[in-house]
Amino acid sequence: MQVYINNQETNSQHLFYDEHYYEKYIEDKEIYQFDINIELDIFNKIMQPKYEELLNELIEDDKQTGENYALELFENLTEYPSYEDILNDSKIGMKEKMSYLNTFFISQILNVYFSQKSNFDNKRWVIREVLYLNQKENNVIIKGNAQKID
Repeated sequence: MQVYINNQETNSQHLFYDEHYYEKYIEDKEIYQFDINIELDIFNKIMQPKYEELLNELIEDDKQTGENYALELFENLTEYPSYEDILNDSKIGMKEKMSYLNTFFISQILNVYFSQKSNFDNKRWVIREVLYLNQKENNVIIKGNAQKID
């Protein structure tokens, strides 16, 4: 895995995620762009089973409540996005995809790769928001915003 903050490579151990801070920016504090490159095979091995499990739970919940979360969220979809759909832009625009993923899957990814429970002494950046997730060649690219920890 490679991590870049404002296009400069940094140690992945310096970045962390905590769901309590997600999408909560500190005013008057600079926002930095991050890019994370994860090898596709490794990402798939870890995250595809988690996505399939969460998707099955979502489908089951929708059956029980008589709702269809995916159709309500995406006007142009007739079915839930497959794992392949979320890695590519073929069916879903990035804004819609991130809206969908932020509700239940981004936290899974970030908890796997940037555990909030790991040693806090090394942490220098907090992930505030993920704005982009896509497959590019043999990598999964994740982009978003982070803020420095004082």
